[in-house]
Amino acid sequence: MRVWVASLLFYSFCFVVAEILRKIVERLYVGNEKRKSKTLLLEFIGTMQVCAPMFDVGIILETYGLVGVFIEITVLELANGFWLRDCIAHPCPLVTSCVRGHKALKWIVSVFTAQLAAAYLSFYLARTFWRLGVHPLHTELLEADHCDADLTVAILTGSVVEFMATFSAKAVEYLSKRFHAEDSFWAMLVNCSFSGYACTLGIHLTGMYGNPIVAWACTFNCRGATHKAHLAVYWLSPLVAWWVAEALFGFEEDEYEEYVKEREVLKKISEVEEDEDEEEEDGDTVADAESLVDHEVTVEGKKDK
Repeated sequence: MRVWVASLLFYSFCFVVAEILRKIVERLYVGNEKRKSKTLLLEFIGTMQVCAPMFDVGIILETYGLVGVFIEITVLELANGFWLRDCIAHPCPLVTSCVRGHKALKWIVSVFTAQLAAAYLSFYLARTFWRLGVHPLHTELLEADHCDADLTVAILTGSVVEFMATFSAKAVEYLSKRFHAEDSFWAMLVNCSFSGYACTLGIHLTGMYGNPIVAWACTFNCRGATHKAHLAVYWLSPLVAWWVAEALFGFEEDEYEEYVKEREVLKKISEVEEDEDEEEEDGDTVADAESLVDHEVTVEGKKDK
């Protein structure tokens, strides 16, 4: 079997598992769509969907080179654009929103924990497919007793590379929204193609992840990079880049902020309805009292007669 066919089967496996899990969650929360626990479960599923296919990038690089990596990343980004929903799968917007005071720290920690758990378990999702023995290269990955870090340059250089990757991706996203509708296919294609192109530029330097949670899933504790280097290159640098990009290009509301606003609107509507019900009850009480008084007056009039 050709490598690209085996890889395509692997990606399909990851996406199908994610879709099945989403359907299960949707069934479990029928009538309770706004529960926070549902949001966390969908975040977990989406993050796992993003991270798991990345374990196959090395195989594509060794077999098809940078052109293969460009096609792979572009296709995966497009697939996530269509099927990744109700999910952030990226810690940077969480942190920047918390710093701006738009989110409660407790909620940030909950979502971040879900992302970390999904990133960790995505490796075992990949191993589940590798156990099928679809391709010998997958078997080699399954039998490997260690992983090697993708960081091949100094910490400062790697930090600059990841900073530029994250910042430029946000810049391209901003420009594509200005010239195309936000949800248009062309805007998505431009963003996804740039992600693939950026990956080819830096994959031999840092792995060019541009997403701390994906880098953590694929390279944390790997040989060749200390924890200090990992945190500086793959976490601190993208966070700073994201913050600078948002400061220059403007902030965006995420799904959770919209969810909070919806809850506030619903709360106000319910309060108004309760007030109306109380007014109706008060009106009924007054009417009953007036009718009772009229009845008493009538009875007294009859007695006088």
